[in-house]
Amino acid sequence: MKFNRGLFGIKKSIVYHSFPDFSDNSFAAFVYASENLPDHKAIWLVDKIENLEKGRLLIKNYTKTTKTIILKKKSLKGVFYYLSADIVFHTHGLYNFFGLIPNQKKINLWHGMPLKTIGYLDNPKSKNVQISNYHVATSPFYQKIISQAFGVPINRVLTVGQPRNDFFYKKTKPIHCLFDDNKSYDKTLLWMPTYRKSFIGDIRADGNTSEDIFFSSQNLVNTNALLRGSNAVCYIKFHPMDIRIKTFRNHMSNIKFLTNELFEAKSINLYSVLNSVDLLLTDFSSVYIDFLLLDKPIAFVFSDFEMFKKTRGFIFANPEKYMPGEKITNHEELLFFLKRFLKSETDDHKEFRQKVMKKFHTHKRDFSKTLFKSMVS
Repeated sequence: MKFNRGLFGIKKSIVYHSFPDFSDNSFAAFVYASENLPDHKAIWLVDKIENLEKGRLLIKNYTKTTKTIILKKKSLKGVFYYLSADIVFHTHGLYNFFGLIPNQKKINLWHGMPLKTIGYLDNPKSKNVQISNYHVATSPFYQKIISQAFGVPINRVLTVGQPRNDFFYKKTKPIHCLFDDNKSYDKTLLWMPTYRKSFIGDIRADGNTSEDIFFSSQNLVNTNALLRGSNAVCYIKFHPMDIRIKTFRNHMSNIKFLTNELFEAKSINLYSVLNSVDLLLTDFSSVYIDFLLLDKPIAFVFSDFEMFKKTRGFIFANPEKYMPGEKITNHEELLFFLKRFLKSETDDHKEFRQKVMKKFHTHKRDFSKTLFKSMVS
């Protein structure tokens, strides 16, 4: 596949869009292009123009470029630059109603390899599946899934990995810096559950939305006490669409809640801090698929597997076959697992984890570089 006028060494107009603004795979592709394609014209289309200054600080922190154009997506200039761009990168869709533009390459970088159903695999009759020239996947295994999910020929899915994973190895920062915390902890945990009920974006309710057993006040107090006694800290970050963001904001001594605003205030992104985490707690979030590249322990915390399977559904008939870590279904199991993990250096699921990683990931590094090379090969 070739762009009509080449790419490297020739000035190109590239539009970037992501949700939230200035984030995820689009931001990583932007950082790479800023460092390696200095003559390209970069245009960010944002949903909230009030994020402009935060975006400029983030760009300054990750690149040396000073030439970025930032425009509101819903503006005449935004539409003009979109229609005239040579390349468009997006994570959640952009101007679907225009269809595909002649002589333009629109690349759907998406926002994670799925465990949950997405696109046509979620709803075969959906009219909201985003139209793009190309999509990305992390391996031939996921290439087939992305092809089916977006209804595109398999050769339109580039097995290049996810650009955001470049931040695992570049621009890394300790997660504690988000709170200016200089204390030395024995273990650092990150808990990233997926959403059950959303309040923005794709409005839906999946799994058990009425009972939040792991996040009840008493259970959080108990978890915090265990962490404090073990000189460990746990950071909890909900999905950007998760309605729980509105409720859980009060920090405890050894449990801290992360928000996108906190990352914006520090002008860093989530993937820059993941390498400083010792254990990932999640449920059905695709973040664990990325975290596999770091070869660190993962535990899966959920109490509504069957309900989630019936409401949202999974890509795989048996998703647990691809979940290489402890399965935790109630708070007592969580405390038992944490006590064991915080006192021991054992890693019971390392072999299983590495097996799944090899199936899910073809490339281990240089994801943005591989993406751009694939686009001109």
